[in-house]
Amino acid sequence: MRGHAVTEGEAGRGGRLWRLLLGSVLAGLGIGVLGTLFRMGLSWAQGLRETWMAEAIASPEYGLAATVGAIALAAMVARWMVVRFAPIAAGSGVQHVEAVMRGEAAPAPAAVVPVKFFGGLLAIGSGLPLGREGPTVQMGSVAGSVVATRLVHDEQDRRAIMAAGAGAGLGVAFNAPVGATVFAFEELTRRFDERQVFAVLAAAWVAVALMRWVLGDALVLDAGKPFDQPLDQLPFHMLFGAALGLVGAGYSWLTVRMLDLAESARRIPSVLRAGIIGGVVGAVGFYLPVVIGGGEDLAMVILTQVEAPGILFAIILLRFVLGPLAYAAGTPGGLFAPLLILGAACGALAAGIAPPGDWVPTPQVLAIVGMAGLFTAVVRAPLTGIVLVVEMTGRADCALPMLAACLMASVTATLVGSRPIYDVLRERMLAR
Repeated sequence: MRGHAVTEGEAGRGGRLWRLLLGSVLAGLGIGVLGTLFRMGLSWAQGLRETWMAEAIASPEYGLAATVGAIALAAMVARWMVVRFAPIAAGSGVQHVEAVMRGEAAPAPAAVVPVKFFGGLLAIGSGLPLGREGPTVQMGSVAGSVVATRLVHDEQDRRAIMAAGAGAGLGVAFNAPVGATVFAFEELTRRFDERQVFAVLAAAWVAVALMRWVLGDALVLDAGKPFDQPLDQLPFHMLFGAALGLVGAGYSWLTVRMLDLAESARRIPSVLRAGIIGGVVGAVGFYLPVVIGGGEDLAMVILTQVEAPGILFAIILLRFVLGPLAYAAGTPGGLFAPLLILGAACGALAAGIAPPGDWVPTPQVLAIVGMAGLFTAVVRAPLTGIVLVVEMTGRADCALPMLAACLMASVTATLVGSRPIYDVLRERMLAR
């Protein structure tokens, strides 16, 4: 009887594990399809925007008004979708997933998926400087929630599948399956246990494999070939990381202040506010098309060309302001991608203005390190930032410099009183 009882217990545990794995695979398939279609849609929208901008610039007598009006309209429709159908779909969505993981909020409803998908296409595709990972992370969480509700009875396993789907969403956005796995542990759940490992690995590999089957396995950013990184350059990386900590603290502060400013203008409907922000982005984009949008093309320019310090400083200033401004529009869109682009520009600028010498890294290396460093300063997830950048660029040779810079960025941001941005955003969300 005793042996029989043990066998039944083992069978029960085995059945629970298989349901967890099946749910995670299904969640991975769901966000794999959604994320792949989302990336394809954004590529199509970007091509359409570039064609539109070229024609607008060629006809300046009406091109500026047309560009401002088109991007303003897209932002307004995206915001209207959020207000009308799924208010929780505003912004990144990462903060809501974190709140669900902590039992502070209910899982997002299925209505979030079409709002994130089509609202994200409108907002990011039209040119708002927001990240594609925000929509895919929250859509992945919803996919996990839908599957887990029907397949899994244990509440902890349900949350594990939701976290796995969200992490897989990040992996699909950046072709970074390992970064997706680290993100789920370091940022979403902030715990590491065996069942969560099973869930995240299952969802991430299925989702990214499906995406690669459709879109291919090219690196997101071509950052050149690896080479030996001199150890005597580590002090520079540490100083650079400390500077990024200050930049990141400022970016976090401005993001929150922009949200405060938008919410204080209550007499202006939020849809109209989004249109005003979209119009500002459109005006900037008419004169400098490369600085708007998700920023992948801009990152490639920074990584492959040596730009003058004045140009880099202008890019940094514009993206530093436009990113938080666009986030305050309340449309679907993430923070990760804008941080990576801004960090790359900071790195290239630091290399360009530093006194010449062998102790100064190349602009390309500092741009790569800057992506991870600024991400860490704002999000406070250094392992996610490092692994994500390595997978996006293929530059594992920069891992040690990134470790040094991320350490100093995180320490500096903490010392000046800057809190992890998603903690602040989650608290704001729960307070409402």
